[in-house]
Amino acid sequence: MLVDVLRCPGCERGSLRADRAGYICSQCSAGFPVIGGAAWLFRDPRGAAGEWRARLTLMLAELQADAAGTRAALAAPDLLPATRARLERLAAALEDHGQRVARLLEPLQVHLGAADRDTLRALRTRMPVSQGLTNYYVNIHRDWAWGEAENAASLDLLDTAGTEPLAGARVLVLGAGAGRLAYDLHRRHAPALTVAMDLNPLLLAVAREMFAGRRLELYEFPLAPRGAADHAVLRSLAAPAPADERLQLVAGDAMCAPFQPGAFDVVVTPWFVDIVEEPFPALATRINALVADGGRWLNLGSVAFAFMATQRALQFSLDEVLGIVEGAGFTRPVLREAVVPYMQSPASRHARLESTVAWTARKVASVAPPASRGPPEWIVDARLPVPVTADLQAHARATRIHAFLMSLVDGRRSLADIAQVLVEQRLMKPEDALPATRAFMLRMQEDAGRRINV
Repeated sequence: MLVDVLRCPGCERGSLRADRAGYICSQCSAGFPVIGGAAWLFRDPRGAAGEWRARLTLMLAELQADAAGTRAALAAPDLLPATRARLERLAAALEDHGQRVARLLEPLQVHLGAADRDTLRALRTRMPVSQGLTNYYVNIHRDWAWGEAENAASLDLLDTAGTEPLAGARVLVLGAGAGRLAYDLHRRHAPALTVAMDLNPLLLAVAREMFAGRRLELYEFPLAPRGAADHAVLRSLAAPAPADERLQLVAGDAMCAPFQPGAFDVVVTPWFVDIVEEPFPALATRINALVADGGRWLNLGSVAFAFMATQRALQFSLDEVLGIVEGAGFTRPVLREAVVPYMQSPASRHARLESTVAWTARKVASVAPPASRGPPEWIVDARLPVPVTADLQAHARATRIHAFLMSLVDGRRSLADIAQVLVEQRLMKPEDALPATRAFMLRMQEDAGRRINV
């Protein structure tokens, strides 16, 4: 049962017991709800729900604005008939898509109109910056609409590295996304328990519907549509068959995983280790803590730490990665590599082949993980004072300068006028003020029109 592997992500000591509203910690009595069919096991569950709720509200506002802008473009006098038809189709799809996503994520209890779009943009939340509701949206369609060849290739590659059956095992899939790999592993190998965990409630909501055997319709918006009709394609998503009750969903953060130490015989990390915003050596020890003695770590993905571009020392090569895995208490990984299809949507001209790595490594020693990463107490407890840190002070100064500059934009002042004010206020030297003002205003103009990550 799921409850047997759970640990309180708050105090990190108590076990969790099931309750009518969700789960309760045996030590600190903290409560954790079930939202949208997934146990909501963040360290601060209310705060996490609030952050995702804000992101969803902003996403819906952005979709409405996008649809309105698309409809406004229809007023252009010399549109080609094909262009008009494409814009009308896209505007209708954007409006319908917002309604479908809102229904799918109804358990988050979004209240449309609670804040205007500008306020939501200003206050947009900062879950891990690489994670947002729409970051891996295309994966939904790959998993459950058109990606059978890709899904099968990934499963087969992982199996060639895994070498041993999973029957009767307890399996955790970290970063499970919309759940297809967890689903396929569970159906093929019949573990005693498979837990699919992810941060993203949209991906988890899709997985919930698929695991239950329900059909779902959502739009795909390819980046490089093949034709006019491919700018918005209403896809039918469905699993081959319902999953059994031993496949469970958990909403949680791998940096504060809500599981007992050594709770799993196998931990699977699909396309995960190189997108997590934590250095790989620390992450490897976190995974060690979740694996039982003699258990295994199965990994699948490209193992390309591109997001660490500003930290060259953390852009590990595959040889370095294998050594780090050994240093984290595992045997030298058994490695398999293959070129597999990746994101080959039939509606998109963007498609590629990915050189993909799979490995299995057995735990031979326990290694202490770093302290769990989570929000500071003054974030969790809204009654505590906000500390005056050097970083916050520096950011406040920059924000005040930004606000001051934007307040000078009144429809009458030129860039030269604004730059002169900076000189008069002794904020900049005369020779630097105009170039800096021009660069700042250009960035503000670009940011205002950029679709932000939600």
